[in-house]
Parts: sequence; C-alpha cells; structure tokens
Amino acid sequence: MFPSIYELNSIFFDESYCQKFLFEKNILFDEMICRKCRIKMKLEGENWRCRKSNCRRKVSIYHKSFFSNSKLSPHQVLFVAYLWLAGDSHKQILLKTSHSANTISDYLRMFRDLVSGHVKESTEKIGGPGIIVEIDESKFGKRKYHKGHHVEGVWVFGGVERTPERKIFVMSVPDRKEGTLLNILHQYVEKGSIIYSDCWASYKNINNKLQFDHETVNHSKEFKVPDTNIHTNTIEGTWNGIKMNIAPRNRNINAIDEHLMDFIWRRQHFDDLWNSFLNCLADTAFY
Repeated sequence: MFPSIYELNSIFFDESYCQKFLFEKNILFDEMICRKCRIKMKLEGENWRCRKSNCRRKVSIYHKSFFSNSKLSPHQVLFVAYLWLAGDSHKQILLKTSHSANTISDYLRMFRDLVSGHVKESTEKIGGPGIIVEIDESKFGKRKYHKGHHVEGVWVFGGVERTPERKIFVMSVPDRKEGTLLNILHQYVEKGSIIYSDCWASYKNINNKLQFDHETVNHSKEFKVPDTNIHTNTIEGTWNGIKMNIAPRNRNINAIDEHLMDFIWRRQHFDDLWNSFLNCLADTAFY
C-alpha cells in the first residue's frame, strides 16, 4: 500500500529526521573507512571525519549517494519523489513545492533514470505454453498527413500477457518491418505462447518463422472476432494508460524510452512503489 503523506510527514519536513531515516534504510553508509589511514571514521554532523590527528580527512555523509551534489536537501528530494510516485504531474509538483520548473524537470529525469536501471530483466520473457500474449504497435507523437504520409514521433512496439500479472514488454522501434518486430518477439516472448494481433502485414509470418500459435482480428471490420475471445483490447488499453502519463512533448525518440522504462518499473512494483523506490536508492552507488 502506498503510504499517506501524514505517515511520512517527518521525513519530508524535518531534515535531521530524514537523515536518520536514510541511515536506517541503508541509503547512506552507516560507516566510512578513511581511504588514506584505513580506519573507521567518526560521524560529525553531516560528515565523516578520520580519527587520526595527522589526517582528519573529511567525507560527506552523502558520499556516493543519490544526494551527493544535490541542488535540494534530501528531505526535499524525497518529497518530490513521493509526489512523482503518487502520479502528480510536473505542474502539480511545481505548485506543491515552489521549486523551479527546471529543478523539478531535472529530478524527475534522474528518478526515471534511477528506476530504469532496476527494471526486472526480461530474460524471463513473458508468456509461456498456453498463455495469450497480445501484441501491437502504437504511434507516440503527432501525425501529419501530407504527401507521402509523413508521420512525426516514434513507433512503440509491445506485448502484454492475458494473466493476472499482465507481464509486459514495450520499446521504441525504428520501423514496423517484419524483421524488426519478429526479432523482438523472439527475444521477449516465451515459446508456446499464443499470439493475438491485428492484421498488420509484418505479423503474417509469426506462425511460420517463430512457430507461435497466431490469431488475428481485422480491425477494419471488428474489434473482436465474433464468438471467440480473440481481440487486442488489453494491449490497446495499455497504450492509453502509458500515453496518459507521458506529456506530448516527451513523445519523441530522445525521451520516450526513459518514460517507457518508468511505466514498466511501476507496473512491476505497483504494490509497493515507495519502498521499491527506496530500495533503488539503497542499491545504487553514485560517482
């Protein structure tokens, strides 16, 4: 369950309490060895200091943590992170914190980068014998239909299981050619899966080349094959959910991947976002 702001009030608005919290969560080192003298250093305020009088080397308690060289104090950073995890928009965070728009943008980018490195590897693959995996491609960005049907933005390809876990893969792709999409399916979908898709031409050889059972729905005629459960409503609903959380300005090749990884990480840790984020802070060394 996501904690209320009242439960975490002291962490967000009491700097000394926040420091204690960070030590308890192993986000800050609970001891430091002097690199020169090779002995344990003594904690003095916000620094570790060597005990030897002829050394007295000093190291910040935030050394190699997310908070080293931070523009904001740790309690302020955690409050911004909490609002981001809770689904607040950039504008909402701006109003609630009074930090500059650029500062908020920088931290949200750093948060996405942090959690992206902790997305569970898809080497497990999704699907499996008898499991239905719906696949689809979606355009993220603006469309302009001039001569040649030029389209701005980026194509994203993905698949989602029809299981309670709804395991998923999503990624930007340079094109929607058969080779591109089938290579991704081979890499991310387990053998024995049942693939449901629309009738896009690049999917026509899924059965022959990948030996998946493959069923299609013709969206020019219907959204679901009559008297069957063949449809791609699950993956299409997933696209809607992703797009609701990605501002149009970020639906481009330079920004889309970090937002997709953010979505996947949230899906993988939906039942405990706050503690999962703290684990990311604790498990990552920053240099």
